[in-house]
Amino acid sequence: MRALHNLEWSKILYVTKGMLVGAIAGVVISLLRASVELLLETTFEVYHFLNDQPIWIVGWVLLMLLFAFIISLLIKHEPDIKGSGIQDIEGQLHGSLDLNWSSILWRKFIGGTLAIGSGLALGREGPSIQLGGAVGQGVNHYLKGNRSQQKILISAGASAGLAAAFNAPVSGILFVLEEMHRKFSGILLLTAFSASITANFVAYQIFGVEAPMNLGELFQFPLEYYGHLVLLGVFLALGGWLYQEVLLAMPKVYSMLPIPPYLYIFIPFLLVIPIGLFFPSMLGGGIEVIDMLNEGSPTLWLLVGIFVFRFIFSHLSYGSGLPGGIFIPVLSLGALMGSIYGNGALSLTGIDDIFLRSFIIYAMGGFLTSVTKAPLTSVMLITEMTGSVTHLMPLAVVCLSAYVMSDFVGSEPIYEELLFRKVNAQPRLFQGEVAEITMHVEVGTALDGMMAKHLITPEGAHLVKIARRDHEFIPHRDTVFLPGDELIINTDKGYVSDVKKQLYKYN
Repeated sequence: MRALHNLEWSKILYVTKGMLVGAIAGVVISLLRASVELLLETTFEVYHFLNDQPIWIVGWVLLMLLFAFIISLLIKHEPDIKGSGIQDIEGQLHGSLDLNWSSILWRKFIGGTLAIGSGLALGREGPSIQLGGAVGQGVNHYLKGNRSQQKILISAGASAGLAAAFNAPVSGILFVLEEMHRKFSGILLLTAFSASITANFVAYQIFGVEAPMNLGELFQFPLEYYGHLVLLGVFLALGGWLYQEVLLAMPKVYSMLPIPPYLYIFIPFLLVIPIGLFFPSMLGGGIEVIDMLNEGSPTLWLLVGIFVFRFIFSHLSYGSGLPGGIFIPVLSLGALMGSIYGNGALSLTGIDDIFLRSFIIYAMGGFLTSVTKAPLTSVMLITEMTGSVTHLMPLAVVCLSAYVMSDFVGSEPIYEELLFRKVNAQPRLFQGEVAEITMHVEVGTALDGMMAKHLITPEGAHLVKIARRDHEFIPHRDTVFLPGDELIINTDKGYVSDVKKQLYKYN
């Protein structure tokens, strides 16, 4: 009886809630995954058929236009299903966005299935994470939880979404902690862990326990070649910077066209048809490209051509506002850059060609790091997707090099930038509702050792308390910030994005 009395029932409750969210999210994401795979497989078969029976091309064009029309209607009634959705979840967690979970749940599912399954250069991970977050919000709604509990369950759902999308439970947990919250919380970790493991178990039951990418045998990377890993990281960081710049410029590029915005999504749906007819291996998010590289590397110049082609196709697809993610397209571009670097190193330095596959795998993680600025998630995701730990150390070196270099060239986390632009595109009006912003004091930053009176907050924002270790207190003017402190700042909900942008310059 004493043991039962000493149990922390609140933690057990969060584990139970996490498992509930994970079970529902696991089913939803598995259905999305199966639907996309079925439609994409059908799409490949249709293009094979059209090459033999071109008379049916007109009918296929009409079907693609119908898909685009359906998605445009879905977006018209729920604009928050556009794009990846990860930035929307982050905005919800930070208090700068309010999302209608029930509307997003079915519209994102249908829109994402049609867009990704039609062969466009989009990934399923973004929709999976947003759908998982919507499930978490829905569970909290029916359990009548408060706003704080809602954030925890949304985070748990997002974690479950990534886990079920890629059979990557640890990556799902890391992504939520590293990308969305940028802090460690016991309850958050416990709930996300429960949801992620449960969702992954559901996905295992449907898709099996095999790793999503089977790239064959990997050899231990020699220490004398580690200099190449640093150079590869630098190369990937520069490519990641270019990727971000073009991605963020795409709305402006599309706005230059003499057509209304709701017609933008018709462009990639029309462009994908000749791609499917003449270059069917270029269809989809990029898994087929990675498989092609694994089976045998094309010539160096052909690799460059494929990279340019996929780079443009990816940006045209995502930039139109279609519901779909960028993880898989980014991984495929990274694989191409790794193959380009590996072939160049092979020609110039005589590296053994058995390590060419290693460069491809390392580059996937490095390029993802340079775009998302989430190195831990990148390392773990590649490890879980390939089912091998042989490459863990060299992969970490590439990701770290890419992260440092991307900092040097001024790259920001892509989802943070996308969120900032989305919020800034909306009228910033006083909403009369208090929002809470948390900012962590990191070692060696401007905040480390600063007195509270020297913290310059934007107008309408106020430091209200500090969380230090296991307790919170109201600071006075001479309170000194210490590494690990969590500064809690209140502002109006309408100003959250601007306030965060200014405050985070301290870190």
